[in-house]
Amino acid sequence: MIWSHVTGQKKIKKQLEHLLASSQVPHAQLFTGASGYGVLPLALSFALQMLKIDSSQEINKTLGEKIQHPDLHFLYPVVKKGAEKIVLACDYGLEWAAFLNDNPYGNYANWFESIDVGNKQGLIGVNEINALHKKIYLKSYSGGNKICVLWGVEKMNKEASNAFLKLLEEPPKKTFFILVAESSDQLLATLLSRCQLVPLPPIDENELLDTLEEDIPNREGLVKQAEGDYRKLSLLVGNSQNKAVEALLIKVLRTSLRVRGDNTAIVELMSWAGEISVLGREEQKTFLQYGIRFIRDAFLLNYSLGDLVHFKSENSFDINKLGPFVNSENINELITLFEKSNYHITRNANAKMVFTELSLQLTRLLKKASE
Repeated sequence: MIWSHVTGQKKIKKQLEHLLASSQVPHAQLFTGASGYGVLPLALSFALQMLKIDSSQEINKTLGEKIQHPDLHFLYPVVKKGAEKIVLACDYGLEWAAFLNDNPYGNYANWFESIDVGNKQGLIGVNEINALHKKIYLKSYSGGNKICVLWGVEKMNKEASNAFLKLLEEPPKKTFFILVAESSDQLLATLLSRCQLVPLPPIDENELLDTLEEDIPNREGLVKQAEGDYRKLSLLVGNSQNKAVEALLIKVLRTSLRVRGDNTAIVELMSWAGEISVLGREEQKTFLQYGIRFIRDAFLLNYSLGDLVHFKSENSFDINKLGPFVNSENINELITLFEKSNYHITRNANAKMVFTELSLQLTRLLKKASE
């Protein structure tokens, strides 16, 4: 039952079990992969095993209850709740436990939504690292290992990253750091060099299929649409894909196509940019990533490659109607447009300017396909 909160990833589990059995666990590991691949629950389960928590005694406890151990420390991105000058991860301890119970495969957007950050950008600041430094050098409560799980390494600001590097360079004895990130692309090279990388692949389709009840319609089709992502599969099964994200994309596409014959469409595009700019940063990134998949599927349909398309509208939208406006003349530019917008949003660019530019460029690129 030691991996009871983790779906699939048999190969990675065996590797981690070997490290434990041979006492070869490195002092710093970096688990990377999409949240839906199970990167967070895998890291947490491994941390609990390193603390030698008896799984038979813990079997009826939730994940949020199991992590309540004095030698297990957490860092994750947070925001100020009010007028306080400093906010730390421990101030969100109850919310963190609830999040792990309800959504262990959740991403940053889910976490920020659960703590209601609004349009703020959650981060891990240097005050968090300073507080960790004080705790991590205290004697272990149980006399054994001390573990620090840092979820959201990409959310550390530069000052925090530099301070954390000093901890990694000279860690206290029997102290282990488990870092969790969706991607290593944004991390400092010096940080990466001090960690053993543990990249998680998509979950095997058969392992995902085993999680579904036999009476669920189109089980195999849902698993294929999930693309190895347990979180995405859960959304598909529950018919709770982000309907609002799709609606926002359909709105800007339809308005962009009207620009040539309707002068009021430009005003509507500006209004749309204002509408999406007030959303949280993580929601904006979710929209842009969804847009890339959406355009890709429209392109494939345009070339009669429907077998490769996983799109299913939650707004009764016929994606085939978009097909004629997405072809070899503009597909690369369209994908690049969304990718660059995502890059700028990730780096805290002015959201209204980013989405205004995106909407105007869409009018040009969609027109290009029809010429």
